[in-house]
Amino acid sequence: MAHAQVPRLHGYGVLWDTGDRCYRVRNEITKEWLHDPATGDRARYSSFNDAFSAWRCFEVHHRPGEQ
Repeated sequence: MAHAQVPRLHGYGVLWDTGDRCYRVRNEITKEWLHDPATGDRARYSSFNDAFSAWRCFEVHHRPGEQ
């Protein structure tokens, strides 16, 4: 992929936003972004672990190995 074609956001569920230098959370089933209830903007996380925890609650479905 040429440099000009590299997406601004990349990842699965928890995505690194290179422009804003933060993690974003997306439901990969519905393609809906997690929004901050206080501002209505897309939620931003400085820690991957915080973003991953939010994603696990936001995208609720069984993953391999889960009951």
